[in-house]
Amino acid sequence: MEIREKKSIALPTGRQFLVLLPFSLCYAAFIVLGNWQKSADYSNLQNIGRILLWALISYGILFLLCFVISRRDILCLYLRSKFRTNHTAAAQKKRSGKWYVFLGFFLICLLSYLPYYLMYYPTWFNNDAIWQMEQILGWKARSNHHPFFHTMIMQFFVAIGYQLSGTYTGAVAFYTFWQMALVAFTFAFCLYVLYKRGTRLVWLVLAFAFYILLPVHGVLSICMGKDAFFVSALVFFAWMSHTFDLEREKNVLQWILYFVTGLSVCLLRSNGIMIFAGTAFVLIIYRWCRSRKVPARTLLCAAAVLVCYLLYQGPILKGLQVEKADTIEGLTMPTQQLLCAYMRGGSLTEEEIAMIGQVLPLEKMEEYYNPYLFDVTKNLIREEGNQEVIAAHKWEYFKLWLRVGLRNPMLYLEGEVRQTAGYWAYRIPHDQYLYAEYFMVDNPFGITNERKLFTYDNSLAMGNFLMGFQKLYNQVWSLGLNTWVMLFGLAYLAWQRKNAMCYVPFIMLLGSLLLATPVYNEFRYAYGLFAAFPLLFAYTFGPSDEERAEEDVEKGASLS
Repeated sequence: MEIREKKSIALPTGRQFLVLLPFSLCYAAFIVLGNWQKSADYSNLQNIGRILLWALISYGILFLLCFVISRRDILCLYLRSKFRTNHTAAAQKKRSGKWYVFLGFFLICLLSYLPYYLMYYPTWFNNDAIWQMEQILGWKARSNHHPFFHTMIMQFFVAIGYQLSGTYTGAVAFYTFWQMALVAFTFAFCLYVLYKRGTRLVWLVLAFAFYILLPVHGVLSICMGKDAFFVSALVFFAWMSHTFDLEREKNVLQWILYFVTGLSVCLLRSNGIMIFAGTAFVLIIYRWCRSRKVPARTLLCAAAVLVCYLLYQGPILKGLQVEKADTIEGLTMPTQQLLCAYMRGGSLTEEEIAMIGQVLPLEKMEEYYNPYLFDVTKNLIREEGNQEVIAAHKWEYFKLWLRVGLRNPMLYLEGEVRQTAGYWAYRIPHDQYLYAEYFMVDNPFGITNERKLFTYDNSLAMGNFLMGFQKLYNQVWSLGLNTWVMLFGLAYLAWQRKNAMCYVPFIMLLGSLLLATPVYNEFRYAYGLFAAFPLLFAYTFGPSDEERAEEDVEKGASLS
């Protein structure tokens, strides 16, 4: 009889009972705040009671799931003995990595995305990419509004593609192909990690299907923009944050890879610096708590990334004559909260209203204010407002935001909820667009879709299929559900007292969206979390390296 069969179902410890409390409260807050209109009809005392009730329900569900999943092997043994079956599940054992296994994963992922590329050749052109192309061609001034680091990547591939083809279409197609190859490489790597960890065949097949069958991956791999590069950098950075131990390993390659992926996360998205800095801080604290020693190498790597980032943002961009993003771009949440207080009849003095009126035309707010989409107000400020007033009087406007918030806390909370609900609420009032705006748009380069190997009717059929999948996605999934699943993964890791570093970059991603998202329900902003789920599940529910080592010791002892 195996050692596993001798184990009994142990009762949860006191720590396990307590560790689920903050997660249940978080779920309760998501449920109550996500239905803001209903919450507004209740008194504060009633809403507190609703939160406590939902916290109790959430706690019960979390407890049951964590208990059953953590004891699943023993429960299976018990059921097999009860029904007198001799079938035993194969234990998860590490597999030796072979280069051809990774190559196979890569080629299959690439081939699964190739039909999208050929059907929508040369790319899916959106307005952001058009602006970047205009900068590459010198038609418009260089700007860091969309990360200029990505614009330089585009320029590298577009220049080679133009030299090879002599056309803008060929140049864009060359860039898109290599972007698609990067996405295939990233997801092949995730599958390869699962394979080497010894993931059971059924889960490996499901992960494989997740990456090659869901059309959202194929579509975003050919959408010309920064999202594919950023998601790849984020997934690799999360894997390294979880796997690499820079303090124990003397492998210089690990330090270099951690530096490169960390800097890439910083440079490929405006909120990347928040994700990296927050993750690095948590990693340093985690290493210090484990060893009670300052993690010098981790600290030096993180410092090197931050120094390079500051040099890039300062003298390098200035030397390249790249304009900084304008002031209002990073002020989504303060502006929406102030406008919510103003539009909802909050307590503001005439002087405070006048200060807001210096920035934007308040008489047009009835027409332009959108509590879910800041882009409308932001563009109005750019066209008819005066955001330079904020840049010149930063401290005064910070005090304005703070004073109004202290008098109108519930309206500030309402502004926050409406602007961010898509990322954490289970149900939201509007459908989410996965890729509807990323079809080929009119552009000044004369680039149009030129289908390769597929007919016009095939393209129409594919378009109907993609819209059908988008409708299905909105019926069964949401960005908020991504967050709910992530929260459960964290709860389970806390229950098991396992390393949760793989989740930290995505927690920081969510935190940055809660602070500054311009759109309350934009799939591509949180796509990195969705794309990393197979990898995260492996670290969450699969055995850790420490558990495998303990099993090997137990088996060795039993054999001796």
